Parts: sequence; C-alpha cells; structure tokens
Amino acid sequence: MRGASDSRLLRLLNGQRIVDAMFDAAPQGISRADIARVTGLSKPTVSNLVADLESSGLIRLAETPTTSGNVGRPAMLYEFVPEAGFVVAADIGATKIIVGIANLLGAVVAEQELETGPDADTALNRVAETAHQMLSGIGGRAGSACIGVPGIYRPASDSVEQALNLPGFEGLRVRAKLEELLNIDVHVDNDVNLAALAEADLDIDQTNFVAISIGTGIGMGIIVGGELYRGGTGAAGEVGSLVLHGSPADSSAPLILEEVSSAPAIRKQFGQAAESGYATELHGSADVPEIFDAAAQGDPAAVHVLEDAAEAMATAVMHVCLVVDPERIVFGGGVGANPVFVEAVNAELRRRLSQPVEVFASTLGRRATFLGAVARALDELHESLVTDTLGRPR
Repeated sequence: MRGASDSRLLRLLNGQRIVDAMFDAAPQGISRADIARVTGLSKPTVSNLVADLESSGLIRLAETPTTSGNVGRPAMLYEFVPEAGFVVAADIGATKIIVGIANLLGAVVAEQELETGPDADTALNRVAETAHQMLSGIGGRAGSACIGVPGIYRPASDSVEQALNLPGFEGLRVRAKLEELLNIDVHVDNDVNLAALAEADLDIDQTNFVAISIGTGIGMGIIVGGELYRGGTGAAGEVGSLVLHGSPADSSAPLILEEVSSAPAIRKQFGQAAESGYATELHGSADVPEIFDAAAQGDPAAVHVLEDAAEAMATAVMHVCLVVDPERIVFGGGVGANPVFVEAVNAELRRRLSQPVEVFASTLGRRATFLGAVARALDELHESLVTDTLGRPR
C-alpha cells in the first residue's frame, strides 16, 4: 500500500511539473520534447502523463504544428483546452457588483454588472444566482471562485469589518455562505488587494509595488517580492486611516488622510472653499471630476482643494515609501486615477524629494478588482487541476 501511495504521489508531482510548464508556455503550445527539457523528466514519463492529460480532456494537440528550420517532421505541440475549467470572479462594491466567468486561460467569457442591493447578504445571493445563470448559459462548471469585498476581510473568523458603505456584514460568514451557494471552493479578499494583483499581472517585472485606491474611501494593496502582502490578520494597507498632522483649523485635532483626499472630503472642502470666499465658476455642490477639471483651468477654489488633497496624499506616499520602498505606485479609483490628481501628487513629490518614486494612474479602471479576482481564482484552480485529473482512480 505504501508503494502504491508513493507511486501515486510521484505521478501527481510529475503531472504538476508538466502542467506548470504548459502554463508558462501558454497561450502558445509546447512539445513533449520541450516539456522534458524544461521539467527534467524523462521522455517516456512525459509521454505517458501527456497522454493521460489529453485523454482527460485537459489538454489537446494544437491545430498548427511547427517545424524548426523547415527540417524534419513538424513538432506536435500540446495546449490547454480553455473550456476544460472555469472560475467565478466578482467585485462587490457599495452600489454595484461586477460578476463574471473566466476560462482556464483567463479569458472572460461572461460578465455582468448588477445592483448591489440593500445589504451584504443580498449581494452574496445575487453573485451566486448570476454565476449559476452564466455557467448554465455556457454549459460549464466552475472549479473555484474569488470574491472581492469592501472593508477588511478576516480569514480566521470569515468576517468582514469596516465595510462602512455596505451594511449587513456583521455576523455574516462570507466564505462559508458563498461556498454553500456556489458549491465550490471560494477565496475572499479585500477589493484593493485584488486590484493590486491585477496591476501586478500587467507589469511582472515590478515585484515590489503598491496600488492605492482613492475614491469614496482610501485603501492600499501591497505587493512584496511578487506576492500580495496581507499582514498578520489581513488588515495591511489601511492607509486611509493614516494620521497626518493637526488640522489647519485646530492644531490639536488629528488630520486623517480620508478626511482630506477621499471623494467625499474633496466635495465637502470645495463647498467650504466656495462659501469662504474663494472665487469659482462652479456650483458649491460640484463633483470631483468637475473640480479637478476646473483646477486644471486655474479656478481658485478648485486649485485650493486640489492642492490640499495632493499634499496630504503625497505625505501618505512618502510614509509608504519609507516602510515598503516600492518600485512603483499605481493610483486607482475615481479620485486616484484622475490624471489631474496624479500630476498634482507627482509635482508635490518632486518638490519634496530629490529622487521621488513616480505615481501612475491605473489603466484598468473599474474592472481592476474583478480582474484581480479572476487571477486569484485561476491560481486556486491551477493548483487543483492535476489532482482532479491524474488523481482520479484509473
């Protein structure tokens, strides 16, 4: 029995090495000879395991074989069958949900935007119901799921804290409920953490960077050594609560980053600036894009508010650089990705530092968290593929 168990384990380990080599080559195909060269496995071992993976429906022969230098027989290339596996991904926001299905190679094959609903429980139910409808429509079955949530996700207690814009998380075991509704393994993570993963996929050469989302609230995802850093309890990156200094009006009162640089704070401060005598052509209830556009045109009230928000964010960025020393910082969210705001922060950093880290605006827009959820769910699926195929009784 021990020999049989050891043989099965070796088969799974070798199968994983082959699958990993194929994912490294994807979306291009790879020959059995190249698999043997990359993995160090013998050609007979590779041939046997590739045959088993092919018969299971996980891989197939690529349609177009290639030759090297037009000499000899064309090499047979193997590739994954994209429809051999699917994942569910979702981003639950305060007012909107993005939910979708991606295939084994990460291509999104179905996607929909929903109203979040009145509370967290409603949101989870809507994610599961929509995912089932999508899977039924494509005739597939998901192998894993990842859901992005606002606030701090505590894995130990399976709970979400400080989701101030979406009530109903109190007492709700998020992962357990989703696994019951979806009947698959589910990974739950903070929305900005997942956005950071998506940004990491865009620039794999940058292994140490942070993604800061600035919108209704402010949060940060940290990538260290190419891996997402969550902290000891999952609360790393809550930079919005950073205490900067005493407020201008009252030096004894602490000034919190979110009270200066978030969207609600910017709107509030603009209204106050207009009321206090700063000249402006905008109405006092103007929204953030209007305020930033006006600031770019020299509107005094808008310039005043933009400068305050950019100075506060530049201070936060400097603190982050002292602790994390990132190679790159990406701003996302309705405030953060605005080019006027990004340039104002960069200008402030250049004024303060001789060698400042440059801040970039995210190019992923509102789908950043969703795409990060796709990537995280695929990681989970890839880890189970070999066991689910080669691990079956023969």
